[in-house]
Amino acid sequence: MTEPKHLEFASRKRVSAHPELAEDFTRRVLNLDWAFISDESSLWDFHEAGTNGALIARIKEVYGVDVSDIESATLPEILERIAKKAVR
Repeated sequence: MTEPKHLEFASRKRVSAHPELAEDFTRRVLNLDWAFISDESSLWDFHEAGTNGALIARIKEVYGVDVSDIESATLPEILERIAKKAVR
């Protein structure tokens, strides 16, 4: 008998710090009704284009935040930057 395989999801600790923003981002930037976003998710996970340019432009349009310098394109880092701007 084979051992059951355990599926382990990446942490959501950083994403969970901004639940409403993550939902809004999913709808308004990614154009999805729902998505599983972990602390390891990046813009690259949500398109097949050769660059993140279209999503980066959409983030700037929707939130007024430039994230083009975030080389990792990780969603937690992007959400944190958007949240920081909203607090100002």
